[in-house]
Amino acid sequence: MDQARRLRAKTETAPTTIAFASGKGGVGKTNVCVNTAIGLVELGKRVLIVDLDIGMANVHILLNASRSRTMMDSVKARIPLAASVQKDVHGVDILHGGSGLDELVQFSHADMQFFMRELEVLTEYDYVLFDMGAGATDTSLQFIEGCDEMFLILTPEPTSLMDGYAYTKLVHRQSPDLPLGVIVNRAQSGEEALQCFERMEVACEQFLKKSIRFLGYLPDDATVRRAVIAQVPFYHLDRKSDISWRLERILTTLTGTPPKPRHFMERLMGNLKRQWNRV
Repeated sequence: MDQARRLRAKTETAPTTIAFASGKGGVGKTNVCVNTAIGLVELGKRVLIVDLDIGMANVHILLNASRSRTMMDSVKARIPLAASVQKDVHGVDILHGGSGLDELVQFSHADMQFFMRELEVLTEYDYVLFDMGAGATDTSLQFIEGCDEMFLILTPEPTSLMDGYAYTKLVHRQSPDLPLGVIVNRAQSGEEALQCFERMEVACEQFLKKSIRFLGYLPDDATVRRAVIAQVPFYHLDRKSDISWRLERILTTLTGTPPKPRHFMERLMGNLKRQWNRV
């Protein structure tokens, strides 16, 4: 992956690359990744999601898109990687990883040379988001090492914190200088989210001597379930929902771009709708 770093360094228009990771499955990592991508597109950014959640790859399910040729297919058949990218799915481009990242270690020298050249397709984008599988393998850690930052998705549950810390420890051992941001998902309140982050922060500072940053939180919101059933990103399904509002705060932290102001009637209808849902 040192080659990938050198390739990125040579390119003036290198994208921002972010690995979305979690220590355990079932924390909503892919949903956070997909909707972050949708939000970035709404801000005028060009975004590619690389689905590396092998075995549980479901980016295409959340976006109601059919599976296409994979990254591994392209390498083995010497087909340009760009030809395997699904274009403009809710404004986002998608690249499926393949049946298993560990196939990379079986690449011949010629396979790897082709793969490294084809990575130049990534330079067409402003952001490339890697949806990593839950848990760590040697190969997935290599991908994370090549990214600009890792976003760790946690929930307030103790098991999520324990597994998230164990995952962070493995990543830190291999890439001690990699910036780490935390998003707390399915929080009942901002206070609960901050308590979750602070527990992770203390553990990282005390045992790893590593600083991490709080990117924000997403509430436990019924909009998500409706969006998953409809196979539509929650940010498109209901821009006035609590979770969409919180996502916009995360996007502001990520890009420095404030969310578009809402008109009076949009704010009023959003407030009335939230009040109605509580009744």
